[in-house]
Amino acid sequence: MTAVGLLLVVLCVLLLLWGDPLSISLTANSLKFALATVACTLPLAIVTALLIFRTNIVGRAVLQTLLVVWLFIPVYIHIAGWRNLFGPQGWLEIANPLNPSANLIDGWTGVLWLHCVAAFPWAVLLTGIAFGRGPASLEDDAQLEISPLAVLTRVTLRRSWDAVLVAIAWLVIAVFGEMSIASVCNVRTYAEVVFTGIPLGQTASETGLTIAPGVLVIVGLVLLAAWSAETLRPREPDAETRRPAPIPLGKPRWFWSLLVWLLFLAALGPPLIGLVYKVGITINQVNGDFIRGWSLLKAIGLTASSVVVYRPELMWTLAIGGTVALVTTLLGLLLSDLAMRNRAGAWFVTLLCAALFALPGPIVGLSIAWGTNRPWLAGLAPLIDRSIFAPVLAILTITLPIVTFYYWHAFASQRQLREMAAIDGSNWWRTWTRVILPGNVSTIVAGALMGFVLACNDVAASVLVLPAGIDTISRRIFGLLHFGGEDNVAGILLMNLLVVAILASVICTLAGGTRRSDFGDSLP
Repeated sequence: MTAVGLLLVVLCVLLLLWGDPLSISLTANSLKFALATVACTLPLAIVTALLIFRTNIVGRAVLQTLLVVWLFIPVYIHIAGWRNLFGPQGWLEIANPLNPSANLIDGWTGVLWLHCVAAFPWAVLLTGIAFGRGPASLEDDAQLEISPLAVLTRVTLRRSWDAVLVAIAWLVIAVFGEMSIASVCNVRTYAEVVFTGIPLGQTASETGLTIAPGVLVIVGLVLLAAWSAETLRPREPDAETRRPAPIPLGKPRWFWSLLVWLLFLAALGPPLIGLVYKVGITINQVNGDFIRGWSLLKAIGLTASSVVVYRPELMWTLAIGGTVALVTTLLGLLLSDLAMRNRAGAWFVTLLCAALFALPGPIVGLSIAWGTNRPWLAGLAPLIDRSIFAPVLAILTITLPIVTFYYWHAFASQRQLREMAAIDGSNWWRTWTRVILPGNVSTIVAGALMGFVLACNDVAASVLVLPAGIDTISRRIFGLLHFGGEDNVAGILLMNLLVVAILASVICTLAGGTRRSDFGDSLP
């Protein structure tokens, strides 16, 4: 970590020396929002992770399932839900206390809040899984001398400090690569300007973003991702494999349980209320006055009919998501197997996943558009310009790293099984097709569903490479959000949220399995 930190400092100095003013300003903006998101999110996420993954709070299993659902909620649902409730022209429109002329869920306050809401489940999951692993003897001995809360802070948290650093790196990379929130809230960040191509405050004759500063930013993100991936990859198990049991909280159990449940309700309830309000809103004219009301029948009818209204976008979304899920599953299985074979394979897979994960979505889209627009590829024009090839390729940069690491961790515990098969004379192909794959069907399906949900939710990577005539539901919603979340948009968002909740629950069930105590046992 020290070497990575020094390299990042060097890259920052080079950016200040060689970067153009616009690149420096946008990078500083993105870094500001990333660090602010970490500062606002991480402390609360650590406490929540300790309580959910390491204690016996009430509804622990249900909270883990809700956490996975929260994890897969598309960012545009957060944007629409919160803005429909508290944003401009929202039901309970709230002014920014620091600037009464602006709205709270707009500008930099909106960007920070929405980033925190979207990043929170990732921070909880990354730290919580680390808290739930490790030798049980340390906590068992500590419980004989100190209180349960002291065990969590002095033992569990202390031995998992590297997971906190990984969560920080993950959040910084995620904020740098996300442009949807900044675009809707009218705030300029590096990824947002790359997407729009309209640098703030410059005329067409002035110089925009230059290549060298962008390369420095991307190299810095890749370094950060490489360190995170190296820390997250599976290790040889310790001599003691017994995992620590949940720590009993005693009398404060109900107090801490109530706090965690209120936190989930406060984070997930308002956007749901905002969408339900928007989809059922009615405006009637009575004696020359416009009266605002709400209709349950309209809410149900508009939500159900949204599937028909957006049928073309849904069909393309299913086609792209299904193709990405299939390719991601095949490549993820092969890469995870390669990673477990030897040290060189592990390093290759780690660096590949880190590089793919670190690339901001708009950069991926622009790179694919530039690479496919070559004269010597003219013969492939029908494939590139009239098919889903380009968006599938772009979305793979998002799904492949996550699914590959999931498979890698899920299969890492079966190393002895593969060694026993090799001793009995089984070759690689026979072991893989007759032992590993048949014995891990639920894990493989869970990974495929992860890839499918992530692919259907994507906006940043694929929006710039969607061919003419091909539109996805996420891209359509992203465009409509710029003009305000109308009732028909809220209807498809509610349907989207319902499907995501169902698929995330299925993923949680398949990933947890019948032999595992919780979802975190099968994740990195």
